[in-house]
Amino acid sequence: MNIRPVTKDDLEAVGQVAYATGFFGQSAAHYFKDANLFRDIWVRSYIHGPGCCNYLAEQEGKVVGYIVGTCNQQAHVRYLAFNLFPYVLRRWARGEYPYWASSFLHLLRVFRYSRKAAPAQRYPAHLHLNLLPEVRGLGLGRELLQAYLACLKARRLPGVQLSTTRENQAAVALYQKLGFKIFAEYESPLWRPLLGRNVLHLVMVHDLG
Repeated sequence: MNIRPVTKDDLEAVGQVAYATGFFGQSAAHYFKDANLFRDIWVRSYIHGPGCCNYLAEQEGKVVGYIVGTCNQQAHVRYLAFNLFPYVLRRWARGEYPYWASSFLHLLRVFRYSRKAAPAQRYPAHLHLNLLPEVRGLGLGRELLQAYLACLKARRLPGVQLSTTRENQAAVALYQKLGFKIFAEYESPLWRPLLGRNVLHLVMVHDLG
C-alpha cells in the first residue's frame, strides 16, 4: 500500500472510487446513473478547486481510497458557484452527461433536504473519506485520516468538520477514535426513496487548535 498526495491527474481515479462507494459504501449507481456527472459534482471541486490536504491510497498502482477536503469553506462555495457550475453547465450543453435526467432527480432532493453544518469560522475545513470494499479493515482509513489531520494542524487551522450518517457505523467509530465529536444529529428523508425510511445524519467536528 502507498499513501501519497492527490494531484489533478488523479481526478478520474478518485472519481471512480467515489462513485463505487457513494451509496453507504456501495455503488452510487443505485441512485445516480451518470458517473461522470457524479465525479464532476462531488469530486472535481476538491481536486481542481480550493482543496487542501488531499491524499489517496494505492494498491499495486490502483487507487483504492482517498481523503479530500477543503481548508476554507467560503472559498469552496465560491468555486462551486463561479467555476464548477459553469463547467458542468457547458458539459451538459455539449451532451457529455447522457444520463443526467435520472441523476437530476437526486440532486433536487439534495437541495431540498440540505444538510446542517457546524460554524465555518470555528471549523473551516471539511473532509470526505472513502475506501473500496476490498481494502476496508486494513487500517487505510486511519492512515488517510491521520495524514489529513496532521496537514491541517501544520496549516494552523482551528478545526474540521464532516457529515456522515448512523448507517456508516465503522466510519463513525474511526472518527471518534481520532478525536471527532458529534456536533449535531438530525433525521432526514433524503434517502427514503431507496431505504424506505429516514436516516440519522451526523455533523462531526474536531478541534485542532
